[in-house]
Amino acid sequence: MAKSEVEKLVDRLSKTYGTLRIAGHTEDSKEYISTGNLALDLALEGGVAMGYAVELSGKSGSGKTLLMQLMLADFHKKYSDGMAVWLDREKAFWNKRGEELGIDLNRTIVVDPMDVTTVTDAEVLLVDILKGFPKEIPKFIAIDSISSFSYDGDPRKAEMGKRAKAVHSMFRSILPFINNNTLLVFTNQITFKIGVLFGDNTTVTSGEGVKYYTSYRLKLDDRKQITDPTQGNEIVGNYIVCHIIKTRSGPNHRSVVVPFKYASGIDYYGGYARLLWKRGYVKPNNVNEFKAFKQHTFTYNNQKYNEFEMEKLLEENPELKFDSYPIYNILADPNDVVEGDDLE
Repeated sequence: MAKSEVEKLVDRLSKTYGTLRIAGHTEDSKEYISTGNLALDLALEGGVAMGYAVELSGKSGSGKTLLMQLMLADFHKKYSDGMAVWLDREKAFWNKRGEELGIDLNRTIVVDPMDVTTVTDAEVLLVDILKGFPKEIPKFIAIDSISSFSYDGDPRKAEMGKRAKAVHSMFRSILPFINNNTLLVFTNQITFKIGVLFGDNTTVTSGEGVKYYTSYRLKLDDRKQITDPTQGNEIVGNYIVCHIIKTRSGPNHRSVVVPFKYASGIDYYGGYARLLWKRGYVKPNNVNEFKAFKQHTFTYNNQKYNEFEMEKLLEENPELKFDSYPIYNILADPNDVVEGDDLE
């Protein structure tokens, strides 16, 4: 069969541009990394795909580093030969905690703050590392956090414009190395603008340029505190709203609510009951109390369950365990987004 003009052109150019291809001749298949939480994976329609840049933004203590560590643990589980680089600008990486979460410490390079003082330092280091690894080896690049780098040059003469330019330069340099075997994940701090009385008074400290280079953007916002009545109502965690601002694998602006326990972290089934409730599968025993996180029981098939005991529910009712996104297609409402007023 004679080749078309398009095929002839691709054959000729592919000798120079190796990634050139005809879209209709290739499978659009992606490898996905789990976020460590089933509800969030379903909202993202599979987790986060390899080959992209992921931003996790949120206030201090909202679970950004933990979520990134859970992603790294799943990466190591999926790829026995995968290598990771963790730029630990915030000194938040602890070996003991990493092992508890399932991170392979022997395949993780940790870079201390003194080695990457500025954004430019990080750019040079990451390019050297990405060039040093063979293309076929799976790679996980973590930056914690992009907003904690020092200013280039004299800090007394620092300008936000220079910082934004440095961030742009870093992404332009490293994104060409982010192939289908590489995942770039970084955290970003949300802070408050000074003197803003109306509208949104929050901003990210790394500048606005980051949003243009990322394919996944998740915003984490802590809401209701979790207390333990058996320990004198000691605060043991808080509920986190995970809002998907941007994704390439599904619709944007979906939200899920997951409990974040300070000692144990984010449970795989955490928040799944609230996702089922939002989709109409289960019925809280008291909707207003459940909505306000003051009550945690719900009913399914005339049986009462607790949202913190999801293994029992799914063991007895396996039809409620979705392994892909149809849960959003069956009863999905485009306006069904978890709003702040529902959580107070």
